[in-house]
Amino acid sequence: MVMGLLAMLFVIVAAKLVEIQVLEHSRWLKAANQFQVREMLQSYPRGRIYDRNGLLLAFDVRATSIALDNFHMTRPELIESLFERYLKLTPQAARELTYREGYFTWIARKVDPDVAQALQREAEAQGIKGLIYLPEWKRVYPQGNLASNVIGFAGLDNLGLEGIELSFDEILKGQGEKHEVVLGAGGIILQDRVIEPGYPGADLYLTLDAHIQHLAEEAIYEGVQRYQAKSGFAIVLDPQSGEILAMAQDKTYNVNDFEHSSSLARKNLAISQLFEPGSSFKVFPMLAALEAGAIGLEQRFDGNEPVVIAGHAFHNSENKNYGSITPAEIMRDSVNTAMIRVAQRLGEEGLYGFLKRLGFGEKTGVRLPGEESGTLPHLEDWSALEIGSIAIGQSVSVTGVQLVSRYAALANGGWLRPLKIAERIVPPPGVRRESSELPTQSLRLPADGRITSPGNLQALTDMMRLVVEDGTGILAQIDGFDIAAKSGTGQKAVPGLGYVKGKYTSLFAGFFPASDPKYVILVVFDEVGAKLYYGGQTAAPIFREIAQGIIELRHLEPTKDN
Repeated sequence: MVMGLLAMLFVIVAAKLVEIQVLEHSRWLKAANQFQVREMLQSYPRGRIYDRNGLLLAFDVRATSIALDNFHMTRPELIESLFERYLKLTPQAARELTYREGYFTWIARKVDPDVAQALQREAEAQGIKGLIYLPEWKRVYPQGNLASNVIGFAGLDNLGLEGIELSFDEILKGQGEKHEVVLGAGGIILQDRVIEPGYPGADLYLTLDAHIQHLAEEAIYEGVQRYQAKSGFAIVLDPQSGEILAMAQDKTYNVNDFEHSSSLARKNLAISQLFEPGSSFKVFPMLAALEAGAIGLEQRFDGNEPVVIAGHAFHNSENKNYGSITPAEIMRDSVNTAMIRVAQRLGEEGLYGFLKRLGFGEKTGVRLPGEESGTLPHLEDWSALEIGSIAIGQSVSVTGVQLVSRYAALANGGWLRPLKIAERIVPPPGVRRESSELPTQSLRLPADGRITSPGNLQALTDMMRLVVEDGTGILAQIDGFDIAAKSGTGQKAVPGLGYVKGKYTSLFAGFFPASDPKYVILVVFDEVGAKLYYGGQTAAPIFREIAQGIIELRHLEPTKDN
């Protein structure tokens, strides 16, 4: 009897299953389709970016993203029309998105809220169902092109893709809030539950000074046009702190419209462009020779040409002869042959050891993506020619940030300091971060932190003063201010061809006031097309324009009589 009852129960259950799964399949499927449970991420705004004075450089505004539930939509022909009129889609694009299969199709991301609201009002008035409206955040850069190659941008999903936005993404992006959402027919939200809380990103204050950045950008752009250069960039640095005050170049782009920019326009030349620094590099072998005691300040060297090493003849600019000259005169007139003879007194090991101590051939560690390391050949790889070529800034390559940071050490008393592009982090109210401290850089410093003695550094500074007062840097002179600097014109090598006539890097680097340095400036032009191409003829005047602008901006008092 029990077995009979079980058999009857089995028949009843089986019959009910047949009824549900076969006879009433469409009714139950329709009911199931009325509800969809999904996890959604509600984004929080990225942190703001400011310059050192609190000028806003980047922030988020509210936007609306629009999606479509293609399975539950109604009146698709009207939906197409809405997409064309409000979202400016082509008829073909609107039709393809409308009739795509799926429960969720992105239609437009980060639409202006006013546009989205107008579309929603008309859709509701016409009884259209299936449209989904999601609140999001859109990144805005109120200063447009200013410092675009430094700031970079955040993409469609609000993640940093280039520049500061990329390198500080973990700090700026915050944490999205995870929701469990129950959707009814037509995409209507029936239930919304927070399953993981979120928080906005932290604000970031940069070391950049927007005013100095602006005047540097104007000066370098005008210089590229004036001297018909392929490109150009300039860096302004506080030598005492290592803070970058400006990093400007002629090629910029509108960060608000980065999708239409080229990779060339977005490239940050100051950290990625390698060049042979030419005579601007001579300050380092000269300092190395002084520090090693290999030369004396009153010692004289043969400034005539050529210097022949392993059958190769090194010449002076325009094949000039200078006779017997002192180290100060070598710097003043940028005499190649005498500089090589100084380096020979120092020796290969002494020269290489000092340059390695300064960190040439290594990245500075500045917190910007895309930095190149430059090249300094290992001593064991040197040919007989390296002692001559490296002494005059050839056969070694640097980036702008490498060179300017080493000049900063000459300006601050001999201390090689890490470069800083960010000043401080400010967490959002009520949010505790593990640390509000900026990460330190992995810069290898000399054991005592100092690269030279004060006496030798003062001697070199006096030589660099002479460059501007009566040498190759006279076009950088500013009445009332003492400037210490060095010009440079580096030959450019082309793969397979070696050094090519007519291709040069023209540059000028220095600091002021020389007696109490507050600013280090580097100006670099790539392949000047004008007849006058030397660094002292092209980069020096732009150095002067930037320095003059800073003097006026900061109301600096003269440091010497005219």
